[in-house]
Amino acid sequence: MNKFTCLGVTLLLVFAMGLPLFNGVSATTSVGNTIDGSTTWTVAGSPYALTEDLYIYSGETLTIQPGVVVNLRGYKIQIYGELRAQGTNNNRIHFSGDGFSNSQIIFKPASAQSCAIDYGVFYSVPITIEGGSPRLANGYFTGTASNSAVITVNSGTVSIIDNVISTQNTQDGIQINAGYVTITGNTLSGARAQQGCGIFNTGSTAPITLNKITNFYTGIYTNTPCMIERNTITNNVNDGIVVEGTTDVTIRHNAITYNKCGISGDANIQNNTISHNTYGLWSQTSRSTIQYNNIVDSSVEGIHLTEASDVLATNNWWGTTVESNIRQRISDYDQNLRSNLGVVTFTPFLTTPAYAPALPPAVVVPTPPPAPFATVSPSPGSNLSPSPDSMDAYPTYAPYSPYPSPTSGDPTIIRPVQPTGEPGIGGFGITDIITAVVIVVAVSVAITIILIINRIHSNTQQTHWP
Repeated sequence: MNKFTCLGVTLLLVFAMGLPLFNGVSATTSVGNTIDGSTTWTVAGSPYALTEDLYIYSGETLTIQPGVVVNLRGYKIQIYGELRAQGTNNNRIHFSGDGFSNSQIIFKPASAQSCAIDYGVFYSVPITIEGGSPRLANGYFTGTASNSAVITVNSGTVSIIDNVISTQNTQDGIQINAGYVTITGNTLSGARAQQGCGIFNTGSTAPITLNKITNFYTGIYTNTPCMIERNTITNNVNDGIVVEGTTDVTIRHNAITYNKCGISGDANIQNNTISHNTYGLWSQTSRSTIQYNNIVDSSVEGIHLTEASDVLATNNWWGTTVESNIRQRISDYDQNLRSNLGVVTFTPFLTTPAYAPALPPAVVVPTPPPAPFATVSPSPGSNLSPSPDSMDAYPTYAPYSPYPSPTSGDPTIIRPVQPTGEPGIGGFGITDIITAVVIVVAVSVAITIILIINRIHSNTQQTHWP
């Protein structure tokens, strides 16, 4: 073996030892157009970056493993087949707009019944459901400046369960135009704008239950018959609940507090705590049923009528057993002597609080977890440009305390902090520095070995001279 062969073998060994140490950098996998049959996106291939719209056609399945990062970069994932993106509580799947506008996930009417996204984190990536039966569960959603809602349902049988949804500007949290949509266990927080609803329902008759809704203009709006039950609706700019165009809505066992108006419009209103609002109830008529509620601590009025229709509101707790005091909290004909108003019948009234939810504490909105996003530069010729909808473009919240109470303050939403990485020198991490030192040592050893071999070889040749 000559010295050049020794040098090649030694250097090969050095690089074989050194290259595996560079494990802190992950190459980006570019994807777009279509997938091929059944495809799995793995952590090893993450992050995945869209270079154009991605279509999952009927008969095709895209499975996304826990821990995968998907950068949509202003493009869309359109699902005609099946999407299975199921993370875990400790290993979520991250979807990012990556600083570009118009990123979106769209479920088409032909999408598979088993579509599901569990434990996802959506930074400026809204979802539109045009059909099918997808399940969105245990996710974190941040808003965008360009979409009217974070989640929009135009059709389908949809489950939206146990998510955290924070909006920007005048966005709705969940907008339902049609379909049958189960909404339960979600925490929704708005931007305290002069528009925008936590849940805007114009199409679903499914129950709306066990949600926490805060900081919107209106907590829940519905013009469709439905059940609104066991929600906490607090600190909204105008209304806790608005019912319009229908009387077949049941509102029961909710805590509706610290809004300008607790409930506006006609409904079956029972066993609610309607507390610390400016107006408890607004614009009810004879079509309403109002009983077994705690209508207390309204800063102006417990009930405010706007029409010449009598209202039956018996068996409620008003915070007092003095009839004259209750009368002063009701704006109707008897109180104002205005012929265009009806009369509220409130006797008999309860002498102790009704069976209804206790006054809840302030709603705390969980902070979306940070993620190791790998920013991808726009491809040549791309007409996309970075927008304010990047992952850290959260709305800011002005303090709002209409009533002196420790529970009336806004929750604080903290911007997620990206991991800073391990300490290092001049932008190089500890792993990089250690790797460089190991390679230098290995090269030094290799050179020493080569010199020794060369000397031995030379001595051997001298020994055999005549």
